[in-house]
Amino acid sequence: MNRQKISDYKFLQGGGEMGELIRSIDWAATPIGAVETWPTELKIAAGIMLSTPFPMYIAWGKEYIQLYNDGYRPILGSTKHPQAMGISTRETFAEIWHIIESMFDGVMEGNAVGFPNFMLPLDRNGYVEECFFDFSYSPISDEDGNIGGVLVTVIEITEKVSRLKELQQTKQDLEDAKAETEGQRDQLKRFFMEAPAAICVLNGFDLVFELINPLYQQFFPERQLLGKPVLEALPEIKGPVWDILRGVYDNDTTFEGNELLIPIARYDDGPIENRYFNFIYQPRHNASGKVDGILVFAFEVTEMVNAKKELEKEKDKFKLAILAAELGTFDMDMEKVTMEWDKRCRTLFGIDHQDTVTYEKDFLEGLHPDDKERVSKVIDRVFNKSESNGFYDVEYRTVGVEDQKIRWLRAKGQAYFDEMDRPYRFIGSVLEITDKKQEELRKNDFIAMVSHELKTPLTSLNGYIQMLQIKATKNADTFAAGILNKVTQQVKKMTGMINGFLNVSQIEAGRIPLNKSKFLLNDLVKEVIAACALIAPDHVITDCPCGPLPVFADYDRIEQVMLNLINNAVKYSPNGKQIKIECQLIDEMVQISVKDEGMGIEPANVDKLFDRFFRVESNHTKAIPGFGIGLYLCAEIIRLHEGKIWVESESGKGSVFYFSIPKPGALSGSL
Repeated sequence: MNRQKISDYKFLQGGGEMGELIRSIDWAATPIGAVETWPTELKIAAGIMLSTPFPMYIAWGKEYIQLYNDGYRPILGSTKHPQAMGISTRETFAEIWHIIESMFDGVMEGNAVGFPNFMLPLDRNGYVEECFFDFSYSPISDEDGNIGGVLVTVIEITEKVSRLKELQQTKQDLEDAKAETEGQRDQLKRFFMEAPAAICVLNGFDLVFELINPLYQQFFPERQLLGKPVLEALPEIKGPVWDILRGVYDNDTTFEGNELLIPIARYDDGPIENRYFNFIYQPRHNASGKVDGILVFAFEVTEMVNAKKELEKEKDKFKLAILAAELGTFDMDMEKVTMEWDKRCRTLFGIDHQDTVTYEKDFLEGLHPDDKERVSKVIDRVFNKSESNGFYDVEYRTVGVEDQKIRWLRAKGQAYFDEMDRPYRFIGSVLEITDKKQEELRKNDFIAMVSHELKTPLTSLNGYIQMLQIKATKNADTFAAGILNKVTQQVKKMTGMINGFLNVSQIEAGRIPLNKSKFLLNDLVKEVIAACALIAPDHVITDCPCGPLPVFADYDRIEQVMLNLINNAVKYSPNGKQIKIECQLIDEMVQISVKDEGMGIEPANVDKLFDRFFRVESNHTKAIPGFGIGLYLCAEIIRLHEGKIWVESESGKGSVFYFSIPKPGALSGSL
């Protein structure tokens, strides 16, 4: 008897390029054996696989010898095909075999498995890439339930996963082919019932529900579908959906719907809901090749679609808010090495073009020369998670590239870090504050001018008082001497206020000088405590002894900060209470704390405490003099030392003010 040619086998006919490849292989030389020896279930599975455009793959026998169709071919990339046809899965997918081996073995024991959105690191194009799939592994068994291989149905969703990270989309398109015999139909039914996708079979011209798997029934809980024509069971679909079904049946064409709106009820007599589905309608053919039904593979994606719509609404609201506030936005991606500015941001940097912008060329070069170094250091701190937690808030000037206009901007943003605390994204907004800054500068100039004008008569007045004090002392006029001492104290207070305003003016203008030198901070603490003890005898001021703490800083300015903090502790705590000073070295920073047992600070006021001219308003503070510039000056002085100042407080129990500055050697340029 002549041996039948492979191409003569009807179940191996068609199948496009992969069908030709299968027919060209000498299967007798493989563990599967000659085609004429193939078991019925393998022939049926191979025929189904080749007749469908849906990606399918067969791993047969204990060696998991592979057959696949045209739909599956792209998954193999450029390096695995065509040699994958007819060899073991272990060899073709060696790089992921440790992941899928147990799944294959489980299927051979009768346990179907399926996963949506499953990641596999495949080496299919000369490099390892993360690939995502919706797939199912189902057993291929004979009439007695003996399992001979694994049927894989799969959809690659790598592109969608990359495009929509926040909204993971589970899309698994399953297709089936016609059944030629009742045995085939039974095998397909078992496959459908175990498949991890919603599947139903519509039979005949009236499209009667012939088969419904559990996941499909979950779309319509308690609705009786089986055995009913689709229009009788689901009358709501009459219209576009029914027209699509009729077109699939009448024209023998496959239809794929993505996020299609279908108004339909979940329950009989239930309310109509707007629901969205991804689905495939695949014609089913009888032995004569004529359409006798429709296979339906479906996923409900209502929640995902609604989430996307809400996201779009929020994006629109955000865009409107940005336009209304005249904000510019920036987005710096460290992984892609890109930076994006919107139109407003480009305008604020004096740029008219739409070319790509860069951090070095456009941002740094667009900064005012006097602000460039300061802003660069701020951004360096932003990119240090332990120091800033990625928070960005800074004011600076830009010099327009094309219009040369100087603008004041306030920038706020946030840096995001990976698991290694490396910044990978930096986004935020910029707001023009030129008018506000010019108003502040005019105010500061006025304050500076008035303060200077006031200092001259005060200096003269202080001289006259000293002359009167000498005369009163010579005349032994104790009454006049006492009065003159009180006048001297008031002049000193007035001089202190004027100096404070001058300091504010200098800070705002960026002209406050720092005369740095190396000294022991613990010695300064002792001197300040000794001086404060004389002027605050009603309080107990103590310090905790510590070892030598050398710093490189402006002695007078640090003394000014400490005096301010201790004087505040005295003013805002009752007589007889303790004020405790501590100094210590923490990592690379020298830290000072001033603790009192006073009135404390409400949480709502803590964040504003170091703002210029801010004062806590309460019945107690109304009787305490001040302009709200002392803590502002402290914060600016510590900032100029590249340090940090903060407070911890509980209302009614007291406060602890801290400041820290780098120890020598912790900063470039220090001794």
